[in-house]
Parts: sequence; C-alpha cells; structure tokens
Amino acid sequence: MNYFMSKEEQQRRKELAEHARVMLTQVLPVEDQDETSLTAPYQGYYMQVSISPLHPLLVISLAKAINHPGSAKKQRLVNRLNLTSVLGSHAINQDVGCYSYRSTHWLDTELDENRFQEILDRCFEEADRGYDMLKSG
Repeated sequence: MNYFMSKEEQQRRKELAEHARVMLTQVLPVEDQDETSLTAPYQGYYMQVSISPLHPLLVISLAKAINHPGSAKKQRLVNRLNLTSVLGSHAINQDVGCYSYRSTHWLDTELDENRFQEILDRCFEEADRGYDMLKSG
C-alpha cells in the first residue's frame, strides 16, 4: 500500500483541523487547551476534544465520576455497552473513579457549529445512556 500524501492534501487537512479548533474555541466554554486538545464542561461531564491534523480526526471524550468503579457487575455492563455501541467506546477508570465515553470522527469537510453540535449531542446521548446503566447497576 502506498500512503503518500501530497503537500496540497497535507495542507488541506491541516486547515480543516485549524478551522475546527478555532470554531470550537468560539462555541465552547474552554477551560484549558494545549497543542492537540481543548477541555470544557458539558452537561455534567468533563469534556476533552482532541484534533489530529494529519488524519484529520476529531476525538470527543466525556468523563464523569462514578461510585464503586471496580465492581465486577460494572465491568460486565461496560463490556455489554461496548458490544452494542456503534458510535464510540465506554470505559471505567478504577484508579480515578470515573466513567468515560470516547468517540472519533473523520473531518472530511469543514466542521461548522451545527455539525459539531449534532456530533456532540449524539455523543452525549450515548454517554448518558452508558452512565445511567452503570450508575443503576
């Protein structure tokens, strides 16, 4: 396989990622940021949005504290969630006591606020479904 990418394509992808990052800083209450990611609160979750310009990818991670993260029942529920989830993956971090949901999206075209909100709403719905299942389990 040949993975050669022209300079024009590299530049196009870099511009998609840069535009997405600028747009996100304008629409999110960003609390912190570095070269690759932004962090902000979102509907009771700690949210991290990472952008990779090479691919380009948008990765949304939502995390929230959860009681008794090490229980065997919760581990089985996380496995069940991951077997049925199409949009992303669910996890429990026993060390910090939190549930997290992560979803990755290709940036094939310029990302606008409406499209980002649609993606974020779907991620939130899936994360909330997983969190509610684990919280009650």
